[in-house]
Amino acid sequence: MTSTSRRSAESPDLSTPASPHGRGVSRGAAFWAAAVFVALLAVPTVIVLVLPDRDSTADRPLPPAPSGSTASASAAASAAAPPPMPSTSSTTGPGRCPATSGAASRTLPTQPPDDVVWTVFHGVAEPASREHGPHRKEGDVNRCHTRTPTGALIAAWQIATRFVLADDWRRVVRLQVMPGPGRDAYVAQRSRVRTDTGRTAGGYGQLAAFAIASYTPDVATVQLVSRFAATGHLQVNTVTVVWSGDDWRLRLQPDGSISPSLQAVTSLAGFVPWGGV
Repeated sequence: MTSTSRRSAESPDLSTPASPHGRGVSRGAAFWAAAVFVALLAVPTVIVLVLPDRDSTADRPLPPAPSGSTASASAAASAAAPPPMPSTSSTTGPGRCPATSGAASRTLPTQPPDDVVWTVFHGVAEPASREHGPHRKEGDVNRCHTRTPTGALIAAWQIATRFVLADDWRRVVRLQVMPGPGRDAYVAQRSRVRTDTGRTAGGYGQLAAFAIASYTPDVATVQLVSRFAATGHLQVNTVTVVWSGDDWRLRLQPDGSISPSLQAVTSLAGFVPWGGV
């Protein structure tokens, strides 16, 4: 996709971002560097994660997006609808996901799903579809998506947000990230994260657009564009999810990172605009 190969001359300087303590942090190997759509800074062995104030991070419905955005129609249509994900009281671990009618679909979406409810999770807007999932909410784990391109798209954003920001991130990783060297590396580095609740959610990247780079019923590669409101910058992350058991799971890079590349773009040309804020 040509739009993802262009790097903006105005791309943010990630080489010396400010840490919560006011000191610059070298990018080093760039373990993360905003690839998870939040203010996450990286060096080879240490991650500094800045979270918003606890009072502002409770899950809550979002107002519809501005009328000029592609997402506004779907957000407005579904704003009054009840959330599509029933809570469960299971404490022994999740059961099997329910069968879904769209399990055989391979049609790549050219527009956003029209049955979406947006909620905020630790400052990041997340979509949920009545048709495509997630159909089960179990604590910090949102799971059970359809085996479709749209199901893979929603799962990619949900998991990529929650396996970093969730209070019970270890459970998210255990259930929704594929095992292997990448998961092991991520857990080792995420375990050393230091959080600071003094940052507001306005500094987080939010979903702005997407493209399905490739899809089979077993593996999907999704390009997710995040927009940073403070600067207006757009960044593209390429995320892979794998169908395992009865749901999509995130596949990490061997070093524990989510994306093999982080690219800046100057427009949403070539992508499908979609976002909740």
